Amino acid sequence: MASEWILIALAAAVLYGVSQAVGKYVIDKLSAPMMVTINFVVTMPMYIAFLAAFIIGLGPWLTSIEPVIFGVVAALLGRAGHYLYLEAVEKGPVTIVGSITAAYPAIITVLAITLLHEDVSSLQGVGIAVIVCGMIGISLSHGGKGVRSLSRASLVLSLLTLAVWGIWGIFVKLALESLPIIYYLGLYALALPPLFFVYARHKRAAGVKMMPKWSRPVMIAAISIAIGQVGLLADTTAVSWGVAAIAFPLIASYPVIMIILAYAFLKERLSKKDMLMVAAVIAGILMVSTV
Repeated sequence: MASEWILIALAAAVLYGVSQAVGKYVIDKLSAPMMVTINFVVTMPMYIAFLAAFIIGLGPWLTSIEPVIFGVVAALLGRAGHYLYLEAVEKGPVTIVGSITAAYPAIITVLAITLLHEDVSSLQGVGIAVIVCGMIGISLSHGGKGVRSLSRASLVLSLLTLAVWGIWGIFVKLALESLPIIYYLGLYALALPPLFFVYARHKRAAGVKMMPKWSRPVMIAAISIAIGQVGLLADTTAVSWGVAAIAFPLIASYPVIMIILAYAFLKERLSKKDMLMVAAVIAGILMVSTV
């Protein structure tokens, strides 16, 4: 039977997949800056509530500042990677951008084994490789018809996203070794405002509109983001309780859920390559789950 944290990691993948499926058809109707604004408006009250709950009733402040710094850096890197990803998708094809950024769990796994000295069995190592390769294959094959070329700007942004998310995972694990989960999530309330306002100031200086008008796409995007935040809670719990080298590849398999939901409810067609890649990722999950 799989460990509890593995089940939670898979639950996070399901929630992220549902979030992506809900928001799938509004991403083209809203610009990257607008999506960033919606994300900030929806998530900040949640993070403030987490921070307030910890301060008021869940324990004393920690005497060491180091885990707090790790937590703030993790929050900054995680959300900065998301901003970079949105910018990359806006400037280039999501299939290729997704295939590049889907490799970030491989970086986390290598760093977790070398820096955090986490143990991974040979079978789990093969499973991790299968999941990462499967996710890259899914990104390339699913919806790959009529893909426009990858611009230089999109390539640079994709590689930056890959690097930022790869490093982010290690800081998450370092922070959660000492911080309660709810405290770590509360640190987002401290980290995100300066990051958002720097981004917004840069965009406004370039004459880019940040604030979307209230509409159905905005409402759907907000629902998608709210579901994703529940996924983040499960994500953080799995990483806190388990092995980062295994948890992150499992969580990163969420596009499989999105594709299955799109096939079941949105009547999207799956190619043979899609089905092969989905089967490979599921096989990888089964191998990784042998803890």
